Amino acid sequence: MAIQTATPPSTGTVSASGDQADIALRIENVSKAYGAFYALRSVSLNIRRGSIHGLLGENGAGKSTLVGIISGQRTPSSGEIFLNGKPIVGADVRAMEEAGVFLVTQEPMIIDHLSAAENLMLGIWPSKGGFVRWRTLKADAARMLTGSGIDPNVNAGRLNAVARRKLNILRAMFSGGKVIILDEPTAALTVPDRSQLFDFMRALKNDGVTFIFISHYNDEILEICDAVSVLRDGSLAGGSKDIAAMTSGQLSELVLGRDLVLFQRARRSFADEPVAIRLRNVAAKHVKLEELDIRRGEIVGFTGLPGAGAKELAKTIFGLNGTATGSVSLAGNEGEPLPDHPQAAFDRGIAYLSDDRRKDGVVGHLSIAENIALSSLERRATFGFVQGSAESSLCKTYFNSMGIKAPNAGAVVNTLSGGNQQKVCLGRVLATEPKLLILDEPTRGIDVGVKQDVLRIIDALSKTGVSIIIVSTDTDELVRAVDRVCVFRDGTIHETIIGDDITTERLRRAPSKPETVR
Repeated sequence: MAIQTATPPSTGTVSASGDQADIALRIENVSKAYGAFYALRSVSLNIRRGSIHGLLGENGAGKSTLVGIISGQRTPSSGEIFLNGKPIVGADVRAMEEAGVFLVTQEPMIIDHLSAAENLMLGIWPSKGGFVRWRTLKADAARMLTGSGIDPNVNAGRLNAVARRKLNILRAMFSGGKVIILDEPTAALTVPDRSQLFDFMRALKNDGVTFIFISHYNDEILEICDAVSVLRDGSLAGGSKDIAAMTSGQLSELVLGRDLVLFQRARRSFADEPVAIRLRNVAAKHVKLEELDIRRGEIVGFTGLPGAGAKELAKTIFGLNGTATGSVSLAGNEGEPLPDHPQAAFDRGIAYLSDDRRKDGVVGHLSIAENIALSSLERRATFGFVQGSAESSLCKTYFNSMGIKAPNAGAVVNTLSGGNQQKVCLGRVLATEPKLLILDEPTRGIDVGVKQDVLRIIDALSKTGVSIIIVSTDTDELVRAVDRVCVFRDGTIHETIIGDDITTERLRRAPSKPETVR
């Protein structure tokens, strides 16, 4: 891609050293300019053939821009890309895929009503005379899926999260993929699922497949990658050809440009605090809970395998399961039937933040201020008209307290990084002034620095007396942020872990071994 339309100021480059015969993908002095703003500045990388190369960086560091250029979605302002030693010039997505470079997005691109075999071969179904050659399709799919644990005939909608990601990777390989970019592939995976995916990646690497692995988690980079590169403010901040030479602290310092101070909640006993939330006899799909009490200012973690009941209970409490039965009592009031609609939940002081901010958390084309106000419009409306001064005051309060990085509250949300979009989501639900706040995977997809900011915001909120539920598969998040962990299985709480017993090792054992630790 030797396109020269803008020349960035000199920032220094990383030389493309090493045996070029072993280099699958070489990026030389690639920059991307949007007017006077540079999203990338003279980035150079070597990706070794048959390796897993980690790519780290804060939200807004330039990872998406670089990946977009490598995959053909964006055109660089300057610089060159070489695939197997040959220059790639003016390529689009189709050209890059034909050359063997595929991007596997964070959310698996799966058509649920088709079979695994049909999904695997999307776009390349064998045909003759305008008719699909089903026997050939099924035979080819069965061969490709051998050893993956995926039944080629199963309806794709029945596949679990790790199987869906495997299917996407295999589809890229079947289409000729030699360099596969994985954009946060472990999002929403449990620890066992992640281990299974990593074993699968290692097996493919041994067969010569090259991976670029994007993650916000240092432990994942250190576990699965052979080499790592870190972007910061659009430039290459550093990295290593040998991941064994790096530590988690060094990675964090490269990502942030400073030492990282990890958040740790100061746990205490809540025995003397009044019970703020009482749940009784809750029954819904994947949920059968007899009772649960949460005290004022307490942060309780929900975790478990997919379908075990943690996410399902959270959604049920917020009124996203209209057929649920049971009662909830808030702030010492008499128990009432569970909300049957989210607005009913908001009215009773229950707020919920979805794990999918793009789908359920923000309206991308609206401003920060408009998004923050969305869930509490009725409180500032008179005869159906929103009071502008009240809305402006509210948005200013949360724009500042959330520490949202943007020119002002009028900025469009789609222009923000993922971490800042998550802060907007938090501002929106906090503006409803909840008594119970339910956060589903609140730090998913945000970088390690912003993660600490979000955890500190949650901690500070609990100190105002708000009770909080954090639904999470991130063991580090639970260890650092909650006072009690409820481990779900078969729709109910099978294990409760409290205080200093909340450790990474303990949580990783928890989903498969029920017991109560006091």
